[in-house]
Amino acid sequence: MTNHSLLKLAWQQTLAANRLPIWRALLLALTVAISIATLLAVLGDRLEQSLGRQTAELLGADMTLRSGRPIDPAIAERARSLGLETSGVIQFPTMIEAGDNLLLISLRVVEAPYPLRGKIVTQPTLPHLPEPGTLWAEPSVLERLNLKVGDQIELGYTTFTVAAQLTSTPDRGNGFSTFSPQVIINRQDLTATKLLGVGSRARYRQLFAGEPQALKQLEARIRASMASDERLITLDNSNNNINSSALNNASRYLRLGALLTLLISALTIALSLRRYTLNSRDRAAVLLSLGMTARQLQILFLLQLLLAWVACALVGTGIALLLEQFALVLLSDLLPQPVPLAQPVFYGLGALLGLVSLITLGLPPMVAMSQVSVMYLFRRTAAPTTLGGRVLQLVAGVLLTGLLMLYLEDLQLTLILIGALLITAWVLGKFGAWLLRISAFALAGKHTLVRLLRLRIQQQQRWHRMQIPVISLLLALMAISLWARSDLMERWQNQLPDDAPNHFLINIQPHERDGVDQVLDNYQLNSSLYPMIRGRISALNGEPVATAFTPEQRQHNALNRELNLSWTSEMPGHNRLVAGRWSPQADGDTAYISVEQAFANTLGLKLGDTLSFTVGSFPVDGVITSVRAVQWESFQPNFYVIFTPGALDNMPMSYITSFHAEGEQRKVAAALLQRFPTITLIDIDQLLAQARSLIGKLSDTSGMVMLLTLLAGLILVFTTLSQELDQRRYENALLHTLGATPQQCRQLDLLEFALLGLVCGGLAAALGEIALWFIHQRLVLIEPVLHPSNWVLLPLTATALFTLTGLLARRRVDESNSYRLLRTLS
Repeated sequence: MTNHSLLKLAWQQTLAANRLPIWRALLLALTVAISIATLLAVLGDRLEQSLGRQTAELLGADMTLRSGRPIDPAIAERARSLGLETSGVIQFPTMIEAGDNLLLISLRVVEAPYPLRGKIVTQPTLPHLPEPGTLWAEPSVLERLNLKVGDQIELGYTTFTVAAQLTSTPDRGNGFSTFSPQVIINRQDLTATKLLGVGSRARYRQLFAGEPQALKQLEARIRASMASDERLITLDNSNNNINSSALNNASRYLRLGALLTLLISALTIALSLRRYTLNSRDRAAVLLSLGMTARQLQILFLLQLLLAWVACALVGTGIALLLEQFALVLLSDLLPQPVPLAQPVFYGLGALLGLVSLITLGLPPMVAMSQVSVMYLFRRTAAPTTLGGRVLQLVAGVLLTGLLMLYLEDLQLTLILIGALLITAWVLGKFGAWLLRISAFALAGKHTLVRLLRLRIQQQQRWHRMQIPVISLLLALMAISLWARSDLMERWQNQLPDDAPNHFLINIQPHERDGVDQVLDNYQLNSSLYPMIRGRISALNGEPVATAFTPEQRQHNALNRELNLSWTSEMPGHNRLVAGRWSPQADGDTAYISVEQAFANTLGLKLGDTLSFTVGSFPVDGVITSVRAVQWESFQPNFYVIFTPGALDNMPMSYITSFHAEGEQRKVAAALLQRFPTITLIDIDQLLAQARSLIGKLSDTSGMVMLLTLLAGLILVFTTLSQELDQRRYENALLHTLGATPQQCRQLDLLEFALLGLVCGGLAAALGEIALWFIHQRLVLIEPVLHPSNWVLLPLTATALFTLTGLLARRRVDESNSYRLLRTLS
């Protein structure tokens, strides 16, 4: 037979197969797999590029070197020699004066070219940096000093003209200076202001932008000679984007959803191919009897799979591109426009993944079908499993393992996942079959059909040991997709409740504390003032930082800057104790401290360790007695380290607090600033609105992935149970000839399916709960929670779903076709 004839026959068989439910299930599962793989590949790449660009625009550069002292000019010279753009920035707090009004601001001193990424937007629009003798100020500065563009303002020993109002600007600095009212002046005016002298506290930044390769060379050079108080910020390690935590969690969820959908689709493809090849054995035997060789039969089946793949690849990729545009529309307000196109290879990744899955899963049944004997037409005996067939199954398993490893990018995790799935499947098969048998025995005396069901279950134990793991794993995967999204949404919503603080007050001096409390009480605002002192870690258990920590740990930002330290007798309500005990007071001269969980894990801190700090020129020690989980995104004052009261007495300090104000309460801002002009008030309503918008849009995007996952799962449920019903047709035909009515046969099938759904639903609930604990801890990084209601809802839902599938997929067996079915077995 020629290749042309084989292709023509493959086309004819493909068209004929489209009438079979099992083949349509295969095509639908393959289309869903290609759609979700393409969507996640393309969307993920475009989001990654957009977030990289957004981060660069927030930084004002591709890379930034930060320091508490002037940066060596040789670094800028080295950057220029590599073809990079560079610019220096100095930023420090200072007072600004307009008549009798004073305001504490963050002054940013810049030089051209600036910024290197992003742009400064002013009103009116000005093309360059402030001219000498002029400044640009944020609206809050002008509002609080009752100024407008063109007015005069005193800064240090110099009078400036307000040339423009700052609408938006990148490179706002780090820490609370990100929120402080800011003013920008030209570097040429700094000397005349006489604000920066010997011993002045200022932050220095050197910005760099250019080709990635040159940036990597410069990064390596800088890191080799970085001082302890310097920090290098790149696009990879920047945390300036307030949305980064939610976006990272969303990315993890989308990756999880894709993995679950691909696993479900792979199960559907494997089962559909197996069932299709079993149903095609008659056709294979006929073709072999007409002179077709086994190799030609394999090529025929392979061509049929390729034709199916081409159709599914076109449809699946088209669906993915439509869903991608929908997701980008949802996230358009959060991403810099235009969104960069994905790399071309990602547009074909889903189709390639589908092809590899289809061929890999199709090889074993394809070879088994080609080994069918012509005698199968007369004697229904399955072809024996040969050594070559087992080797082929092993090769298919290795290929699937490699495919999963490429997706997870972790060989160890892949092997653990596969091992866990195999062990889980074996345990589920044994335990599930036992539960099914015990349940049938318990109900045997209730009804005549139940006694018949018990006999059927005893005869079908091998079949149930194969089917229960598949169905339970399927239900668990669907439940995990739904529960993970629900937990993630709940975490995001709890993270930003309606009464989340929308104002911060910092730089509150001790003599102002009672007055600030009084003003807040007058406006019925609940808040807690936390004392704050800045200190630097100097030793661990008496050993200096240079030797107490590993080189990787010494890169942590907490070891390269001063930390905000606080003290309180009661643990803050928005913190959670995870280890040790909270110490409300010191024990004589021994001070106790509580440390944040991630901070402790990164630096290898343990309960009982003594952590030493330098506050100004004074040494302070504290023994770690507890570890706290801190929700940094809660917009509450949070600290890495909290001391017991008394340890930091008689040291210069200030207070910090946050509160939620709305309606008339918002007038508290003007009242506070009028009475206490030196404190800094930070209004973060705009940030909260942006964060809530992000949560809503990510919810819609993750919901789209969840729907695809559930669709793939429902397809597999229907496919698996349809195969189960096909197996039962022959038993029902025999029962019908022995006197059972069609209604009794139908009731027997539905009773078995209901019991099977109950058992599988219960096993899936337990399996899903265990898997979710691992996912919460390691993947989406949120606190694990139990889902007790789902232990009831999932078995009941599975029972209803299985019963409904049985009603829809079951084909009626009457007396005429009962004899015909039984004759096919003879």
